[in-house]
Amino acid sequence: MKNVTTFILALFSVLAFGQAEKGKETVIDQVQTDDVYIAGEKITVNAAIKGDLVMAGASMIVKDSIHGDLTGAGGELFIYGYIMDDVRAAGGRITIDSEIGDDVVVAGGEVVLTENARINGKLVCMAGDLTINGEVMEELDVRGGDVSINGTVRGTSKVVAEDLTIGATAKFYEDVEYYNSDGETDFYTSLVDAKAHYSEDLGEEQSDLSLTTLGTKSLKMWIFYVLSSFLVILVLHALFKNAFSTATEFLENKLLKSFGFGLIYLFGIPMLILLAFLMLIGIPLGLFATAIFVFSLFFGHLVAAILVAYYWNNRTNRDWSFWSITFLALFIAIILRIFTMIPYAGILLSVVVLSISYGALSLHLLTSKKLLAKT
Repeated sequence: MKNVTTFILALFSVLAFGQAEKGKETVIDQVQTDDVYIAGEKITVNAAIKGDLVMAGASMIVKDSIHGDLTGAGGELFIYGYIMDDVRAAGGRITIDSEIGDDVVVAGGEVVLTENARINGKLVCMAGDLTINGEVMEELDVRGGDVSINGTVRGTSKVVAEDLTIGATAKFYEDVEYYNSDGETDFYTSLVDAKAHYSEDLGEEQSDLSLTTLGTKSLKMWIFYVLSSFLVILVLHALFKNAFSTATEFLENKLLKSFGFGLIYLFGIPMLILLAFLMLIGIPLGLFATAIFVFSLFFGHLVAAILVAYYWNNRTNRDWSFWSITFLALFIAIILRIFTMIPYAGILLSVVVLSISYGALSLHLLTSKKLLAKT
């Protein structure tokens, strides 16, 4: 089974694609002389950006050069232009078809480096399906379900996979440490003055990346956790900004009612899912509901962090910008993560936080539908 992280990212891409059906598109067709921050359903970059690009959307296409860093999160991301500095991205499907000036850190359901891809720094990746047909000039550190390498890696490599495939044209110029759930892998003629070492320890590390330990094992995982949390918050905030803003009134005036509705959500939905599975005709619905429910649990504290950020903004009568609220939500998410790590008390806190958050959002949804019905 692929790790939970990549499953959720793949699921998120489906949710993001659903938002793209509204057909809104943002196109950058003039040279930008400074950093660009943008969120939308479909984003296309047809002109050079002489600074950093930070974006969130259901579908994102970069066709021209970025003179700084590229940070993106959403359903799908296609990179065809030259990126002079780092790339940091999370999404359902990520395709790199160009040269990257420095490091690449990505997490996705499906990640592809085409034959045209050249990463001049290191590649750090967590993916469900990972295909490397291009060239990585420095270190390779990847974890995934199905990992296929048919390109060139000039630095040391660390590969953890459930199914590892080494292609006929793959080349490793430094040593490789790897784990494959099927056991040792034949590297054929891909090792150029290098050795491949099968490591069971890497497999144990892979099992540590669970719902309860992600981000808690080491400084490296904390960094990955903060980065991935920021990207997810960025996308959730961009796509559902109005819902978060409106739902805060239920935190202010109907806190207990929100908590009650949230408990119904947390404990009632699994019962409905079980009932759906017991009915043959309800199996497809049960599978979809299970995916949505798991998604909501996995990212629940991030949803709560955005709600709390908006609540604080409204309570203090401030008019913070989109980015101020996003970074405040990230800070709150980190605090929540630390407290939920406390044994037993952390579980209770998680239940309370998730109940209040999803209860408030449910009340907002129900209220919105009633208003639409009246009109």
